[in-house]
Amino acid sequence: MKRLSVVIPIYNVEPFVERCIRSLLQQDLSLDDYEIICVNDGSPDRSAEIVDGLMKEYPNIFLINQQNQGVSRARNRGIEKAGGKYILFIDPDDYIQQNTLNMILNQAEVKNAQVSFLGFTFLDSDGSVSQEVLNNNLDLIIADGIESYFLARKINPPDPDRMCAILFDTAFFKSFGLSYLPDVPFLEDGELIARILCLADRCIFDSRPFYYRTTRLGSATNSELFHTEKAARGFLASANNLKKFQQREKLNHRQKAFLNQPICKFVILTMRSSIRKPYLKTFRETRARLQEYGLERLDTDKVVKPYLYYAFIYNRVPSAFLLRSIFHRWKSGMKALVKFPES
Repeated sequence: MKRLSVVIPIYNVEPFVERCIRSLLQQDLSLDDYEIICVNDGSPDRSAEIVDGLMKEYPNIFLINQQNQGVSRARNRGIEKAGGKYILFIDPDDYIQQNTLNMILNQAEVKNAQVSFLGFTFLDSDGSVSQEVLNNNLDLIIADGIESYFLARKINPPDPDRMCAILFDTAFFKSFGLSYLPDVPFLEDGELIARILCLADRCIFDSRPFYYRTTRLGSATNSELFHTEKAARGFLASANNLKKFQQREKLNHRQKAFLNQPICKFVILTMRSSIRKPYLKTFRETRARLQEYGLERLDTDKVVKPYLYYAFIYNRVPSAFLLRSIFHRWKSGMKALVKFPES
């Protein structure tokens, strides 16, 4: 068995994908020890051609081609293909530190970790360092997933609900049938990582630099996608899937209470992204969908700020979300009317 499978979903990343893959090749591992699984999600540019060229140089690179089905289904294809002891997800516009794969694998193996939180660095669009998240003072901790969920937030990273810069035990991953929820175009990591950490018994943290996360125009996390009906449907699907997962008989009370936090998060995101003109109509439609899925009222047991505050409003004055949307649209319109004084 190989020690590691790396999964890379590919769509419209021609300027970045070679840098990503070559960073995975500049490592202190034999090529026989790991595989790089690239899933071409119907990319219209030369991304697949670049990967194909690298495959001719390196026998541990594999390319799967599929029609465009979205990043979640692309990653799921990679999960199905993965045969390594551990699995690592990396976005094609990101890259990793040279000679670090052996280090993170050794750490996971020694501590028998199901989930390893790794150090990562946020880069601005010009390549300068925006923030480092290096899990300081957590190196000696072995915690379960629920404890780790909140420990990761104490470091205050700008993106706590992520799947990148985390190493997973493949047997653990596949034994629970864990995979991405399809057709969630935004914050899809948050739904899956909640289920993973609900189930995990052994999580560790590594404080050494490893993963470099880039910021670029046009990526999903920097687009207007959040404010679309498509995004709202994805948030609603995430809340509904977590609610159904919460009702599994094998989960104990602590696990079920933990899931209240991400359920609240995705319900609030559904409300905030759904309400647009015509406001009253979309508000009523959103409330009806939430009621249909049994999400008309949120359980706030073990929920922490800020979603505890939003859940309190949602349970008592749901129309506040409608008024907030109207106010912000009016405020934006007033700003647009302001004219600069003539010189």
